[in-house]
Amino acid sequence: MSYVDFAIAVSLFLFFFIAIIMFTSNYFSRYSGLTKTSELKPVAESLFNILLKRKGIPENWDLNYSISPVKLGLMQDLYMVPIVVKEDMGSNRINEPITVEITFDENCQNKSWNATVRLYNEYDNELNIEILNETPFCTHQFLNETNITFEVNISANQIKRYYLYYSPDQNVTDKSYTVLGYSTSSWMPSDRDSWTETTANWTRYEGSSGTVTNDTVNKVRGTRSVNITGTFSATALGLRYNQSENITGISNGWYVDAWIFVDSKSSLRAINITINDNNESISVNISENITNGVWHHFEKELSSTAGWSNWNAFNASNGIDYMDFYLVNDTPNLNRTLKIDGLHFKKRPLTVKTFPEEHIEAISYNKFDTMRNLSYDELKKTIGENYKLSVQIDNETYGGLVNQSVNAVCYENPSIIQYKNGTVKKIVPKLCLWK
Repeated sequence: MSYVDFAIAVSLFLFFFIAIIMFTSNYFSRYSGLTKTSELKPVAESLFNILLKRKGIPENWDLNYSISPVKLGLMQDLYMVPIVVKEDMGSNRINEPITVEITFDENCQNKSWNATVRLYNEYDNELNIEILNETPFCTHQFLNETNITFEVNISANQIKRYYLYYSPDQNVTDKSYTVLGYSTSSWMPSDRDSWTETTANWTRYEGSSGTVTNDTVNKVRGTRSVNITGTFSATALGLRYNQSENITGISNGWYVDAWIFVDSKSSLRAINITINDNNESISVNISENITNGVWHHFEKELSSTAGWSNWNAFNASNGIDYMDFYLVNDTPNLNRTLKIDGLHFKKRPLTVKTFPEEHIEAISYNKFDTMRNLSYDELKKTIGENYKLSVQIDNETYGGLVNQSVNAVCYENPSIIQYKNGTVKKIVPKLCLWK
């Protein structure tokens, strides 16, 4: 073998040897990176579950900014009540108001701060609502039972779904809803309230004393209710609504709707409502439904099968002549207060069904905002891991931008968040981790 051949052979050997070393080095470098990534994946998921699936210890750690939490967690309780609305009369409804009675917190466990109540349709659009008859609260402004009113546009025989959310988060700010318009041909009067906004056409029914007035403080909606405070005559004290001409444009099958308030049922034998069509009078006793000092929502169909007394040939199409709301007593010289608000007639209401409350947990934006005031060192103490991490929630980040060159691993999972303004939103939070 010549020296030239030997030199060429040595060169080729060195070339392939160096290539093998470079390939091996690059392989193990990539393998090391893959090993680190594989190692970080379960840690990232675990930390995600710690921060974004738990409430922390204590659960309300965000309320005391001077003390670091024992365990960090961004979740809070959130509750949701599904509501289904159905039109089953074969006619389109425009701006149809619906009132549903919601039991937020039967056992008063402080589950529903009144400022957190939000209503969404099936397309996740927030709707304007009225919260009526909030009192009495459980404690402070935590709701017990109340009525929620909203407007629906629905086609004939259509079904629509709505979702009512609420939480105990006292950091949520109250929302200034616009007043519902109530301009609908399905009601008489169309605004459902103008008859009780004035004392016109109202007189005292029996009673030996008492003047009909407007109450601008104790009311359900609008600016005032109709009030009588007085002493009974022989047996009765109440209010009569009697227009100068009959109320026309309604018929049997419509409903009468009103809010009724009685200060005390003590010594009362009955709380009656009477409607006269200029020929026949029908009556109903609602005393069993009344609670002392609490507004009651009365709604009843003008129908022979709806439980009215004295129904013979009642025909609302003849025109409603007058309506009486009165208390019947068994004790002489008894003094009582009766109030009426929102009196109106309406066509058969849409069918509304509320389903049982669902408990779902949501990210508390207030907790996330509070966490952003914690340093990395404080965070490491609470989660027990010595990693660098970044938490991204709806385009806002704790921990800064992720350095992708250090083989960061990210984990994400769909969730729900409630912001400080009460908005409830579906998001996909992300947690990224690296050494």
